[in-house]
Amino acid sequence: MTPPIPPSGESGEGDVTELVRGVWSSALDRPVSMSDDFFELGGDSLTALAVASAVARATGRVVPDGWLYRHPRLVDAARALLRPQAAAGAPVALERQGRHPVSFQQEGLLSVIGHISGSHRYQVAYAVALGSSVDPGRLQAAWSRIPERHPALTTRLVRTADGPAQDVCAVPLPLELVAPSGQVPVGEATDRWASDEIPLDGPLARVGLVQAAGERQLVLAAHQLVMDPWSWALLLADLTVLYENPDAGGAPELSYSDYARWQRTHLAGQVFDRHLEFWRGQAEGFPAAGLRLPGAPCPAGPAGPAARLPVQVPGKLVSGLEERARAMGASLFEVLLGLFHLAVGQWSGTDDVLIASATASRTVPGVEDVVGFFVNGRFTRARLTPGTVADVVDRVRDSWRAADGHRELHLEKTLFDLGRPDMANIKFSLNTVPGLAFLPALGGGPLRAVPVAGAASARRHVSVGLTRTAGALAGAVTYRTDVIDHAAVAALIAVFDQALRAFAADPDQLVALRRP
Repeated sequence: MTPPIPPSGESGEGDVTELVRGVWSSALDRPVSMSDDFFELGGDSLTALAVASAVARATGRVVPDGWLYRHPRLVDAARALLRPQAAAGAPVALERQGRHPVSFQQEGLLSVIGHISGSHRYQVAYAVALGSSVDPGRLQAAWSRIPERHPALTTRLVRTADGPAQDVCAVPLPLELVAPSGQVPVGEATDRWASDEIPLDGPLARVGLVQAAGERQLVLAAHQLVMDPWSWALLLADLTVLYENPDAGGAPELSYSDYARWQRTHLAGQVFDRHLEFWRGQAEGFPAAGLRLPGAPCPAGPAGPAARLPVQVPGKLVSGLEERARAMGASLFEVLLGLFHLAVGQWSGTDDVLIASATASRTVPGVEDVVGFFVNGRFTRARLTPGTVADVVDRVRDSWRAADGHRELHLEKTLFDLGRPDMANIKFSLNTVPGLAFLPALGGGPLRAVPVAGAASARRHVSVGLTRTAGALAGAVTYRTDVIDHAAVAALIAVFDQALRAFAADPDQLVALRRP
């Protein structure tokens, strides 16, 4: 059992160090000494998030913002946890049913939905292929326990005199059996089923067992207000346990409504004002309509039709980037974000670049196993002054870390509070969900993730999402076809690739902005 961290001022530094050492060693898969540096050992921003989450869970404390960035050595990281500012309160489990405040994430997304007022939907869908040994009856029995363990799935949104609220209903969420007639491919049947609109005034999630053409897929469709990719991984893990034993314990102590209530209390009054003023300063002077893209109309609407282009970064290049990142004390994500800033600046011909990014936002104690909409976002702004490629990465890394203490304010809520809802029109994210890297087995056979057709519209003008896969990076750039064309997006990806290769080859080479 992991030893608890004693209250600040008491003895126990050795226990704290051993706790942190154990978490580091497990995350990095290697022995760790007192003087070791987390990032020099191969840690990156995603591993740092997992470590902070594990330490928060073991200690019951909120890990300080930017903990590992400010204290990358083991001995310093452990000591930092004993300081008074590390002892912030954690969410408390209260009654799950009934009405609860919405989280900042939900408030921001509801603002966007009202702003768009069009056909763009904030729905997500995930699916896995099931092996022939999975028993449908046992699967239904297992799923029947899920809603009570994860009440966010049976939430609906209601309007009150004080604004929107979560209404958690004690209703079943049945596993729907979907068996279309004819020879419809299972993927097409899954896409059709998942495409039905999910209204805000009903349960915000549904699950189906699609059986077509001799194959079966388990698919979850949900409104983004209650679901993120991490939550899907949690559901799959929980479902496999319940499949083997429908009476298994281990349900999360907290629910999403507990997190929303904690967030509203923790980020109130002067604390909220301080965070918002930070972001106001970051946004000052940037165009409210966002970065002007080559050939794009100005202004553009808040959402529009979308298309996608694949993006790949080979494993050898990723290894080179990671080696350069370690040498300069940066994570792989920070390097990629910095180089994307550079590419956007060169491509668009501007020296002032602002990029939005998504973060998992699960460092609050107790929420690691909670289903809900935790994914947060923030923006990073950098001036691309003459210098080297490494200078650009340094500047973006420092900007990202400076904002770490203000990450709790959700991106969309912040933009609306600043009166600039459309300012962050370009996005870059590195998406890695621990539970989805290696899917669990169900009924004696491994689950296999399968794609579900995404939305045909988008909010951001350009959005790049990459995922680590077998050492390489793969993903796509989603772009709005009413704002920019295929050729311009392909040109951006080409410039980004050049920036990646330039940094891996020689981070000290000079760069210059290229006017379109």
